[in-house]
Amino acid sequence: MVKQRGFTIVELIMVIVILGIISAVAAPRFFDRKVFDERFYFEEVLSAVRYGQKLAVASGCPVRFVLDGNGYALSYRGSDCTSTIGEDYSKLIPSGITLNKGLDITFNSLGCVVANIEELSVCATTGTDTANVGGHVFTVHAATGFVEAGR
Repeated sequence: MVKQRGFTIVELIMVIVILGIISAVAAPRFFDRKVFDERFYFEEVLSAVRYGQKLAVASGCPVRFVLDGNGYALSYRGSDCTSTIGEDYSKLIPSGITLNKGLDITFNSLGCVVANIEELSVCATTGTDTANVGGHVFTVHAATGFVEAGR
C-alpha cells in the first residue's frame, strides 16, 4: 500500500480563511499613508533644523528656523552676514499633517540658540524649545543647540 502525503482540502481552506482574516485586519495598518507621510515630514523638519544649526556654524552668520502652520522656513543672512534675513528655503506642510506646536529660533555662529535677536553673539544659557509634528517631538537645547529627537 502506498502512503500518500499532502494536505486535505479542509486544511487548505482553513489556511486561506486565516490568511484572509489576517489580511483584512493587518493590511490597513500597513497601507495607511498618513502615518508614513507624518513621519517623513517630521524627519524632513528635523533635518532642516539640524542643517540650519550647522549652516550657522559654518558660515558664521545667524540662521533662523521657523516652523508654523504653513510649513517650515530656513533663512540666513548670506556670506556677508549683513543682509536682511529672508526665506532662503521653505517648504509647505503637506495636507493631512497636523502641527501641534511650532518653533521660531535663531542659531548664532556658535551653534546655540540666541536669547535675544538683538544680541546675536549671546547664547541662551538655559531652556529648551520643543516642536510637535503629528505626535513626533523634537527638542532644541538652547545653550548648546543640540537637536534631540524623541517620541
